Amino acid sequence: MNSTNQKNLRRLFLNKKWRESLISRSIVSQNFKLKEEWDSRLSAPVFKKINMGEFFFALDKKFTQENRGSAIDVDIFANNVSSDSQAEHMEELLYKLRRTPHTVHTPASTHHAAVRAMLDHGDSQNLVKMLDDRMNYGIFLDEYSSVLALDELLERGEVKAATRCASQLMLQEESFPLPSALGNLACWRYITTGREDPWFYPDEIPVDKNPDEVIRVKVKVVPNDYNDHHFDLRDPDRILGKTLIHFNADGTDTVSRSLNVLGNHLYGDEAEVVRLVGEGEVAEAVLQKIGETDSEPLKTGINSAKSADVDIEKVLLERVSKLEASLSNDLMTRQKKFYSIWISDREEELNRQYEKMQRAARIEAISQTKADLAKTEEKLFFFDNLDRYEMEKEEKVRAWRRTLPRTDWNIASYPMKAYYKKTLAADGERKVARWEKREQKKGPAK
Repeated sequence: MNSTNQKNLRRLFLNKKWRESLISRSIVSQNFKLKEEWDSRLSAPVFKKINMGEFFFALDKKFTQENRGSAIDVDIFANNVSSDSQAEHMEELLYKLRRTPHTVHTPASTHHAAVRAMLDHGDSQNLVKMLDDRMNYGIFLDEYSSVLALDELLERGEVKAATRCASQLMLQEESFPLPSALGNLACWRYITTGREDPWFYPDEIPVDKNPDEVIRVKVKVVPNDYNDHHFDLRDPDRILGKTLIHFNADGTDTVSRSLNVLGNHLYGDEAEVVRLVGEGEVAEAVLQKIGETDSEPLKTGINSAKSADVDIEKVLLERVSKLEASLSNDLMTRQKKFYSIWISDREEELNRQYEKMQRAARIEAISQTKADLAKTEEKLFFFDNLDRYEMEKEEKVRAWRRTLPRTDWNIASYPMKAYYKKTLAADGERKVARWEKREQKKGPAK
């Protein structure tokens, strides 16, 4: 099969309507996605009156020209996304909202709606970019949305995107049971595929157009050369390794220990690998992957390790199934409550802002009425207050005169003072002033 046919098949598979028409089962059940409950939000009056195109231009004008914006407006837009172009507009609005003080008021429903919108209508690459660029987008995964994202991406076969979403749970230091199990599965599938697909997307890698040109930038303070080995991690091996360590640090079974060993190997901690290998059995597939090393202590530890013939993929799938059976109902019930809370909170916030606008309009109208009454009163009682106006005028004149330059110096003796006399030239004659030179150049008046 040539590359063109592969691209066409992938584009067809990523088509949502065609994919939903297939009789297939994802890792978690279809009921877990709560599609009907999520669509119930659109029954609110605010979503029925929105023209998304006009709404986007209005919000964009607020952010760019008026330097203001509202987190609730962006939340409404994110919850009403229904096309690929609207998903791109949502990404732009989230980027601009992050640069305003209103970003602290971003509701939890915005994070959930953004993840769902990018999964249903956007591109997985953009979803990964938004999650990884926390400073510029501020989108974070919770327990339910992480299960949705990992399950959907694994179902599509986009293992790299699923693994990078799992790494976000490590960076957030979240230890949710079901998302951790799905994250383990995503990381293992990414490792077993030979990691042919690079960790970073092409547009995430900066390209220096002039590598030979040295550019020096003047800065006030040189930043410290510090790496926290967490948010500063940019090496794919170390990110993947720390993700596996995070998901399996507390596990005592063979699969968890094996993935922990593999994670420490990718992270570069050989001493911890040797220690874990000596504590119990390690899967043969993991020993084969870490066996290609030049470190003698590590080779010695691997040779003395107890190997176990374990199908890691099968064990991880069984673990996900068990956790889904025991936890999915609670997650679904909790998420339904969140949906109801988000709808009520959105209505309350809209009512609050509407009352705030009405109050500001009433205050402005009262101020304008008071100003009009003051002008009318001034006209009606002008002659009664004439004496007071005359006194105020004299006081204003005196205040104005105090702002003028001082004139108490002796003007008559000004030309006689030696300081102000014109200096003589070298031949003893007086220098010609500039204005005299200009007049000489002009010549006599015509």
